[in-house]
Amino acid sequence: MKKQVVNLLIGVILFLLVYWNFGIIKMPEKDMKQSIQKGDVLLYRKFLLFPNHNDVVVYKSNYFLQEDSLDDKRYLFIQRIVALPGDTIKIDSGNVFINSLLEKPNVFYQRNYIVQLKDSIEKFSYLNESISEKVMISKKFEYAMSLSYQQYQELVNDTNVLSIESQLDHPSIFEENVYPYSEDIRWNKHFFGPIYLPKKKDKITLTKKNLYIYFPIIQGEEKFSEMRNDSLFINKKYVNEYVFKNDYYFVLGDNRDNAIDSRFLGPIKRKDIVGIVFYHFH
Repeated sequence: MKKQVVNLLIGVILFLLVYWNFGIIKMPEKDMKQSIQKGDVLLYRKFLLFPNHNDVVVYKSNYFLQEDSLDDKRYLFIQRIVALPGDTIKIDSGNVFINSLLEKPNVFYQRNYIVQLKDSIEKFSYLNESISEKVMISKKFEYAMSLSYQQYQELVNDTNVLSIESQLDHPSIFEENVYPYSEDIRWNKHFFGPIYLPKKKDKITLTKKNLYIYFPIIQGEEKFSEMRNDSLFINKKYVNEYVFKNDYYFVLGDNRDNAIDSRFLGPIKRKDIVGIVFYHFH
């Protein structure tokens, strides 16, 4: 009897250790396609949460709660760390630069393209079956497609493809739902930054331009903060420099043109990272 009680206690302790230190979640959206598919099951650890470049993380955001949308109720997001506290990130024509260095390419990253075929895609079963995200947009057999780098390379060399070009926003286009949501900083998802990601205790002198970039972050740290006449006031006192209270990371979905990530949510705090994914299966 004593041995059974001991075994039961050990079992309970092991269960609690696993419960407290590991988590399981189903991929909620297509943000990470092709590397992780919607519906895949992910295992993540909840300890030693100091993510590095290229780590896939589970994090929380109230982005959709702020939008107050009945259709979008996500609270946990799953995306890839591309920049760490202290890094500077810039996106130019959809290409990501970290500290002025072009991001290492990943064959799974997916982008949007306009592809013109010789005939209807239904006539080419190998294309119709392998490309899941496609919409015909003209009678000239033009299709809007979401393609991985590998798929793109295959289409470039396909004799049934007449043309293929990336779908990019023009640099002058301002997307109001792209961080920092300001017409003074006219960024969009393909032309974004540069932005320096603050580290905890970083002191930054505030200028007219960078105040618009950092104000949404400062608002999240300072309950009584406001902007007046291109100046920052905290607790009604004018502030011309600010010391950040958190480490900030930048995340992107592998489905680059269709993910809701830091281009929309803004940089994420370390304390909002729930776990680091270490395994996934279909």
